[in-house]
Amino acid sequence: MTCIELLALIAFNLLLFQPIIEIILPPFSYYDEILAVSSLLSLFFSMAMRKSRFTREMKIALCLLFAIVVIGLFGNFLSGIVSDTFFILVDILACSKFFIIYFALKSILGNTSYFVSYMARESKVLLVLMLACLVINQFVDIGMTYEMRYGLKAFQFVFIHPTHMVTLSLACMAFIYSDASNGWKKYIGIALVLMAMSLRSRWVALALVIVLIIIFVKKGSTRAPFVVIGVGSVSAFLVGQAQMSVYYGSASESARGHLMTTALSVFQNFFPLGAGFASFGSGVTKTIYSPLYYQYGLQNVYGLAPNNPSYLTDTFWPVVLAQFGFLGLIIWLLLLIMLVVDFYRLGIASGMLVLSLTMIAAILISTTASGSIFSMQMITLLVAFMTAMKANIDREACERA
Repeated sequence: MTCIELLALIAFNLLLFQPIIEIILPPFSYYDEILAVSSLLSLFFSMAMRKSRFTREMKIALCLLFAIVVIGLFGNFLSGIVSDTFFILVDILACSKFFIIYFALKSILGNTSYFVSYMARESKVLLVLMLACLVINQFVDIGMTYEMRYGLKAFQFVFIHPTHMVTLSLACMAFIYSDASNGWKKYIGIALVLMAMSLRSRWVALALVIVLIIIFVKKGSTRAPFVVIGVGSVSAFLVGQAQMSVYYGSASESARGHLMTTALSVFQNFFPLGAGFASFGSGVTKTIYSPLYYQYGLQNVYGLAPNNPSYLTDTFWPVVLAQFGFLGLIIWLLLLIMLVVDFYRLGIASGMLVLSLTMIAAILISTTASGSIFSMQMITLLVAFMTAMKANIDREACERA
């Protein structure tokens, strides 16, 4: 094992367990932003040394991302809601970090076969450990229950929310599927059971979609069968519709419902550019507590109050609507479409279409009731799935050599 490989393993494990570490060490909540800055510097250095170059698609995506930054800054200037330069810069990084790391992984990622091989072994241990804890926790409360649903205990493992446990399970699944060592199917099955036992509808639906993908898409496939696209699309639509109805419907009194209702008002009042960075729903608004929250009375909503902002960053579309307005909404949609297409192509090129389709489904479903690509969970999955797909390309290259 080289020093770089060891550092990569340590860095990724810190990312996997960031939600726990930041409880003990609050400044660690910026770890994924630090990774984004490191990725950006590495990307600049690599380009300066002419070791990497952007593809046409990456250049278009970069231009769209730059347009988002410009729209957000103009929104800040025109709305006057937030003028603190530091927090605006932090939010720019938070909104851009997914694509920064994505560009870096596509451009400068080296041979990942050893990294994935090690992580596959670690993933098997983690999945077995989580399964054991899941079974024990159903009968004896060992502090791993989020809530009771349908007479069962929603499993969160050592995290504070089941979504973090699902993220870990998906990352483990990606490494094990790519490594394809003996008995990989049973570990994938464990990961799917863990996802289902989160008892969150979106992750249960994703687990079912993954089962379909694995059944109908074989390794080395160059296209997704119609049944996967059809059933997957219908499932995503139904889950999305249900989530939107529960969390964002006109009658919803949930924190997400209030955020969506308010975001639509901000969207109208600051048309077409939005209120700008650090003004609504993004992570930094927990720290500065945006004036918009007081203006629209959100300080009185459970989970959105200054002393309890636990649900403030639990959405994606309200952030897009409120901070970036109509023009930003169009560009974010274009970015997501480009991301989906690029992931699909990468899945074909790597012979890992199962992983690319799983990542696409995870991104799209997560936009219905979480921060999606603004969150640390999607950064974790991005690194896991990208390195897993790249490892298969590296192995095939070695076999041909």
